[in-house]
Amino acid sequence: MERQPGPGTPVTVVRRGDPPAQWAGEIAAIREGGVAVRVVDGPAEWDAGARYSVVALAEGAKLVLAAAYLARNERAVAFRALGPWQRLEQRRHPRYPVDLRAEVRSVLGNSRQGGRVVDISLGGMAVRVPARPGGRQVRVGVTAGVYSSELLCTMVGTEEQADGVLLRLAFAELLPTQRAFVRQLIAGLEEASRRAAS
Repeated sequence: MERQPGPGTPVTVVRRGDPPAQWAGEIAAIREGGVAVRVVDGPAEWDAGARYSVVALAEGAKLVLAAAYLARNERAVAFRALGPWQRLEQRRHPRYPVDLRAEVRSVLGNSRQGGRVVDISLGGMAVRVPARPGGRQVRVGVTAGVYSSELLCTMVGTEEQADGVLLRLAFAELLPTQRAFVRQLIAGLEEASRRAAS
């Protein structure tokens, strides 16, 4: 089960249907079986028969709660949960697990640390390091066999773990040679995956 976002977490409340609508707000309270949201400029009337989604950004991950309208007062709108919080998966490319040596350098400062790439896709990668680097952009030197490349990445999330920090990274502007390195690495992983499945 995904960790629930807490009070004060910014959210977007989305009414599904035709036409769809959305409103910004923040979580006022989490209760068993539901959530209360302070909504900015909400509708004059909430539709008790409509399906709503409460979308929160918590620890770099988008979480969504399917919900139904319950009640409102001057402070908040109450929704009944129609299931647990779920991670909203927005990946366009499949991830492949790997174990590759990496060196992570902060673009903002001079920090440099060793790490391990634990998964990679055409859009980004996850790298485990001892400590979170400063800033939102990092350069990651990745070594795969006899080939290596330094890739500029943007941090889209971090996760504290027992043995360090997992950085969730999206590739920034890559040069053609860097894109070729990533594509070649992915092609090798796809081939290994096909062989293992057959």
